[in-house]
Amino acid sequence: MRKISAGNRAFLLLGTMSALVTPELVFAQDAPAAGSGGLEEIVVTARKREENLQSAPLSVAAFSGDALEKSGIDEFSEIASRVPGFTFNPDNVSEPNIFLRGIGTDIESAASNPAIGFFLNDVYLSRAQGTAIELFDLERVEIVRGPQGTLYGKNVVGGAINFITRKPTDEFRAGAEAGIGNYGSFDVKANVSGKLGEGLSGSLAATARHHDGYARNTFTGNDVEDLDAYGVMAQLRYQPDDRLDILLTGDLTRRRGGGKWIDIQTPSTHNIPFVNPDHRRGPNNIDGSQDADLGGVHLSVDYDAGVGTITSVTAYREARFQSRNNDAGSFIDFTKMIYDTNGRIDFGAIDHSLFNDDYYINDKDEKAKSFSQDLRFRSDFDGPFNLLAGLYYQHESVDRTEIADYIFVEYYAQGKEIAQTRLKSDTWAAFVEGTFDITDTLGVTAGIRYTKDRKRFGVYRETIGDFLGADFADENGNFTRAFSASARQSWDAWTPSLNLHWQPAKDVYLYGLVSKGYKSGGWNGENATNPGEARVAYDPEYAWNYEVGAKTTWLDNRLRFNLTGFWTEYKDLQTQQFVIFDPNLPADNVISNAGKARVKGIELETALVPVDGLTLFANYTYMDAKITGDLISTELQYDPSCFCSVPVPTNLKGNILRRSPKNSFSVGGDLTVPVSSRINAFLRADYNWTDDFFFDNENSARTLQKSVGVLNGSIGVTTDDDKWEFRIWAKNLTNELYESGKSDVIGSVLVSYNPPRTYGATIRWKY
Repeated sequence: MRKISAGNRAFLLLGTMSALVTPELVFAQDAPAAGSGGLEEIVVTARKREENLQSAPLSVAAFSGDALEKSGIDEFSEIASRVPGFTFNPDNVSEPNIFLRGIGTDIESAASNPAIGFFLNDVYLSRAQGTAIELFDLERVEIVRGPQGTLYGKNVVGGAINFITRKPTDEFRAGAEAGIGNYGSFDVKANVSGKLGEGLSGSLAATARHHDGYARNTFTGNDVEDLDAYGVMAQLRYQPDDRLDILLTGDLTRRRGGGKWIDIQTPSTHNIPFVNPDHRRGPNNIDGSQDADLGGVHLSVDYDAGVGTITSVTAYREARFQSRNNDAGSFIDFTKMIYDTNGRIDFGAIDHSLFNDDYYINDKDEKAKSFSQDLRFRSDFDGPFNLLAGLYYQHESVDRTEIADYIFVEYYAQGKEIAQTRLKSDTWAAFVEGTFDITDTLGVTAGIRYTKDRKRFGVYRETIGDFLGADFADENGNFTRAFSASARQSWDAWTPSLNLHWQPAKDVYLYGLVSKGYKSGGWNGENATNPGEARVAYDPEYAWNYEVGAKTTWLDNRLRFNLTGFWTEYKDLQTQQFVIFDPNLPADNVISNAGKARVKGIELETALVPVDGLTLFANYTYMDAKITGDLISTELQYDPSCFCSVPVPTNLKGNILRRSPKNSFSVGGDLTVPVSSRINAFLRADYNWTDDFFFDNENSARTLQKSVGVLNGSIGVTTDDDKWEFRIWAKNLTNELYESGKSDVIGSVLVSYNPPRTYGATIRWKY
């Protein structure tokens, strides 16, 4: 009989115990303390007002800060993986792929915007800040699904994620946490909050964490995908009386990480000798890097004017993202190269079988600055009518440089391309939303927002050596090695919403919602080959969302059952697309407009407390996401008439939108059992399953991610007052190897992977 190691015994023990209960998804509810007798009330501010989750007439998922701590969630990717229908690809720190309800975009060019908006205490986080920020001392995280065109401040056409921090109060609060695990991981967190003087309180939270690389570069002998991350947040709150509340917040995040590991999953015939036997180990010319520095200062003021509350949120933020990666996924032995008298590779003299298809070092450097001002009034009138109205302004500047250093052996090409894109944008918006209570149980909310975006865009393109795409041309159509261009344009839109909500019984809440979303246009720029092409903008994106929902509570608040149905029609959907501009060269990845797209589905969320000390969760999403208008893609096909490959256009109308699984679900449970008068033992776990989906709009079988389920769990003890907790935890317990990114390049399928199995122990104290 094969001997089982101590580590594997621990996994078997945890896995066996996890199977005894439905695994926990620490999702929309806090697990109640042992003996509490029911589910706790959840307060959300998804509509810019405090209200019970069960009476908020929209589809919103909320993670409490306590639930995040108990689950050991450190990254936004771990939150996204627990939300059915949410896919997130963190391959590049400056260009995360985030898709919710089938909608999302890359943000490669400085002029492009994400479809999913991130906010920190209602402040818009531009570019990739929302996925890179350290998760500080949070009260909760809210994920609002679907277009949010009325109340949210910037291009929110696919959904909104709001990180909400714990505000300091006069009550003293403190906590600390420390943990260690495999891959040399450790993390420490601490926070303290309390009264500083009469009417003055403050808080300070800090975090530091590290893990070694999940992959190994055998050429350099170094780890890849390692991480060092640090964060600090300070808050100062002044409340001189019951009418005025001033909160000053400052946060900083610093991340230093190794490059993303790229694996040749399916090789071209030429690349077969260069496939690594181990998916996470092999030679690469560079280790790469993924670095981020970001932070900001926010000033929030709430003033009770008697007839309502005036809120002002002023914020300034800066961010810098730097990444370097060998996107080819393998190693080129330069010692076997032969060079001509000019120091360039002599492709005719080398043995091509000794080298893989390509070498592609991608350096990206992006700086972003933003200033925003949000001013709104929420009334508190006596009577059936109340309103919320406001003004919004944001200025954003982005400077982005991408340098590609490449060798394509089979194309006899060696060179370097430089693309610098710059953006200065201004957004103005005004909105009003009114709520009228027709009866004590029936009401209607209607709102409208006017948004105007003005963008000024500039691009500089230069090539050294052989062109990667078509030759560059200047303003007069003459050949050139470098050119620059600039453009400016404005877009605007009216985005209304109408919401009918009815409470026919105490524990039943029904609603119907119609809303419009909008996202401004932009420019690709980085892929342009002449000034005229660089000035061509892609169109704004619009969406009409139709949604009905039922939120119910049963069995004396022991069962929560929420069901949402949605149908969203998109016009000029902005989507990333590979397009071949030159049949002799690889395809370019650009943002294109799909004439129309449609996403429809249902979302089910449940929570149950069958007995005191046991909470069960189940959440499911069905989604049908398709391209319903014209979207032209090109691919190379062999033409016998010329004995060559030619680009052939294909209309992708009818295809499934990329990163849109038809079915996905999460199930989970939290079992707490008293073992003495002061000590409780607990078992927590969650299982998250995603159906097959495509990484591209072409729906190629080569870019299909097969269905995958990921199990996370923990076991430990806690004091009955919840001041102390010790847990042993594991993430991706079954060590599933599944993709976070996938692309088909020159006949090879290149992939990156989500983290492998990680495990460790954590001790937590709070007061």
